[in-house]
Formats: sequence, C-alpha cells, structure tokens
Amino acid sequence: MKLLLIVGLSFLTNNVIYGDIGQHVLQDKNTPLTKSVAIIGGGASGTSTAFWLSNVFPSDGNIQVVSTIFEKSDYIGGRSITVPIKDDDSLGTIELGASIFVEANKNLMTAAEKFNLELTQLTGVESARPGLGIWDGKELVFEESGSYWDTIKAIWRYGFTPMKFQRKQKEVVEKFFELYDTDYGFKNIAKIVDTLGFKSLFNQSASDYLKKLGINERFSNEILQTATRGNYCQNLNALHGLAVMVSMEASHGTWAVKDGNFRIFEEFAIRSKANVLLNTKVISVSNITEIDSFGNDVRRYAVETEDGIIQVFDEVVLAAPLRFSDIVFSFPTQHYKRDYHTVHVTLVSGHSNPNYFGKNDIEKLPIFIYLLAQNFPDGQAPFETFSVHRILQNGETVVKIFSPNKPEEEQLDQLFLNRTWTYYKEWQAFPQLYPVEDMDFPSFILKANEQDEFGIVYTGSFENFVSTMETQTISGKNAARLLYEKWCSKSVHCKKFGDGWGDY
Repeated sequence: MKLLLIVGLSFLTNNVIYGDIGQHVLQDKNTPLTKSVAIIGGGASGTSTAFWLSNVFPSDGNIQVVSTIFEKSDYIGGRSITVPIKDDDSLGTIELGASIFVEANKNLMTAAEKFNLELTQLTGVESARPGLGIWDGKELVFEESGSYWDTIKAIWRYGFTPMKFQRKQKEVVEKFFELYDTDYGFKNIAKIVDTLGFKSLFNQSASDYLKKLGINERFSNEILQTATRGNYCQNLNALHGLAVMVSMEASHGTWAVKDGNFRIFEEFAIRSKANVLLNTKVISVSNITEIDSFGNDVRRYAVETEDGIIQVFDEVVLAAPLRFSDIVFSFPTQHYKRDYHTVHVTLVSGHSNPNYFGKNDIEKLPIFIYLLAQNFPDGQAPFETFSVHRILQNGETVVKIFSPNKPEEEQLDQLFLNRTWTYYKEWQAFPQLYPVEDMDFPSFILKANEQDEFGIVYTGSFENFVSTMETQTISGKNAARLLYEKWCSKSVHCKKFGDGWGDY
C-alpha cells in the first residue's frame, strides 16, 4: 500500500500520514481558509503564478495560500539561463536562452524596477560598427549606420511600406495591452482572440496576412522575416500573423537584466514565499476525493515525484510544456500537446571573419547580422542570426549564433578567424506558431471532459498564442486570477485582485 505524505499543510488538524481511508478533517470553520497549490515548473509562468497568488492572498486574509514550486532542474528561470563566458565568472555571463524584453513588456519592466534589478542594453557593446546588417549569402544587402541616412536608404529600398506596417503594428500592440487590464480570467485562447479582434492574425499565415495589408514583399522578406527568424526561427509562411507583430516590437528598444533575466523569476519565487523544490521531477498527478469537516466531498490532487513521495494539494498549476513533462494524468492529454521548435544556440569567443560577409575590415561588420532565409534551401542555412554580445578586453568578441542545425566545425572555421571558446545548446525553445484556422488551442483548464467542473490550470496554453517571457508572466497572472475566481465568492470575502502587485 502506497502511503500519502502530507508535508507542512497548516490547514490540517495535525500533519498526518494516511493510507486508504481517504477521510480526515480538512478545515476548521473558525480559521482562515487555507489553499495549497502545486506549481509544476520554475520558469517565468510558474514563478509569476506563485508571486501573483501571494500578493492577491496576503497572509492576514480570509484565504491563505501555500504554494510549492516543483522544478526538475537545479535552477529557477526555465528558458532564461546564463553561462559564464569562457567558463570564467570574472569575464561575465551571457544569456543562453531568453535574451531580451522590450519596454512594452509591462510586467518584466515593472518587476525589474520594483525588485531593484539593474537593466542594460542587450549586448553591452559600445562600438562604431554598424548596428543591423542583412546578409543574402553573398553580400550585405542592407546596413544600419545609426544616422538619418538609414531612413533615406529604407525609403529607397522599401518605399513607404515600413510606415504602413508600423501603424498596423502599433494598433495590434495597443489592443494586446488590454490583456493587462482584464477583470476576469481566460479559460481558452479562442476567447482572447475573439475579445481582441485578432482572428485575422491567427487564421492565416503571416505572409498571407501581410500581403492582404499591402505590405511590400521585399520589406516582408528582408526585414519582417529576418525578425521572425531571429525571434522564432520560423518563416512568415509557417507562423501566424501575431508572431511577426511581436517580433518587430524589438525594433523599439531591447533590455535585459544585467545579472541575467532569470533574476526576475528568482525574485518572483523568493517574494512569493513559495516552497521551492529543485531537482524534483513530477511523474504523476491524480484526482482524489476527500471529505471536509462539514461532510462535503472535496476534490483534490495527489502529486507524485520521482523519489516516490506523494503530496496532496487543493489545486495544480502546470507551468511547463505538456509535451515534455512526461507526467501521467488521470485523463488523456494528447489533444493538448503541441509541436515545439528546435533551436540551436552556439556561443563563440574569438575573432569574426569579415571576409566571409564581403568586408575587408572588422570595424565595417555589423553587430547584428540576419540571414535572408529564402536564398537557402530548407535546413541548409549556416545560421539565422549572428550577433555580437560582448567585446572582451583582449579584443575578442563573444558572438551568439542561432541556427536551424548545430553548426559544423568547418562552418565555424569559415565564420571565425580564430576561436578560443565554443559552447553549444539545443533548445526546445517555443511552440511551432502555426496559423490556426479553427481556433483549436489548448485550454487553460486541463480536464477529462467539458462537463467536469474541476481541472488543472495549464499556463502553457498561452504559449500557442505567442511565446515570450512577458506572455508567460501574463499567463501566470491569468492562472492566479482563475484560482481567485474559483475560491472567492460572496461567502468568502477576498481583497480586490487589482493589478496583482499588492504592496510593491
């Protein structure tokens, strides 16, 4: 007989180990209502869920929340992680995963400010070199100089299409901001799409959407597609329209936390006062029924970890991709799984080869180089982006490369005159952001059937809408709001949800 171990849940009359009886007093009517929440995943959505819950349900409120974050790796941050340059902490660190956020990202910008985290520009590179360059495989067809000539060159090459696109992109972003001020939780993405009027952004490819807008094809291929490949490593004909709008928001300025973007999510976890269990993999989540002190049936969840320990919780928030969780649930989940895109990240310290890009002087080589994908057969492109992130005191540059495949040594030898450090990482970075004609997105609530009143909150649902660090925090806040709406009623008074920041 497998025992259920209940760890530190204050709403029990005593901490107990129990077997098959499945019946004990859960709540004394004279004490505040206590809710326990298992949050599976310690990335942006999981830690922000814990943070929003702690602010909305303070320790002196009528509902008190005890959150436990289960993280299978040995760090908090999910896809936001840094590595020391050349394996030497004294040289600083570089983002291996999620690198940037933008000023429009209200949650991340606010968190950095409230948590006193120092922000920096993406690269920290001060150089007279051109900023952006677009390479077609033979030559750089467009380069930014940082002067007013950039505008003239853009008009000459693309006409007034950039301004037409910017107007539309601004309109979409302003509609997106409505998600921050919603007064209710979303249970399905289709409702969000409908509420924001975004259906045309999702039911066709970005390339078809842009054509209908009258966007110049050269601008789409050379600028917009380089942005989507830089952000999502996917072409305009393979992803939905919102992805291109989000990708181009980076043109308005990018930021990163100096010590690493993961610091935001560490602060979310710390300030939530959640129990954080690192190196702890959840292997199953099961529905159980217990009886409270009033004789009512109470639906709860038994969460089992790889070490054989089972803990019981009132609610479960799955804040990790369902596709890679390998968790056994008490109901089928295949329908909710989505394909993820593989991204290869290569970090190189050394000296870039300007001749490879048709330049004879390194000072004429742009800091950010994007590849024109249409000039290469599928899978044959040497890289998606080639960008300088640091210039070391010895003159070496630290370059970050995104590529569709792991670069061959021969390719790297062509891209660099010399290399003193090379670091590889393969990510299942984000979902394939396919157009969705029938608005068939995974639900925010995973359950056996539509008639079932109970279910597990799944923040990963929002990843199929669009995948960024910021949208994960929006999904985390939505998860907290869904639980707020479930627990708070006329009989149980709760403080107003507000903006979720509480006293910060």
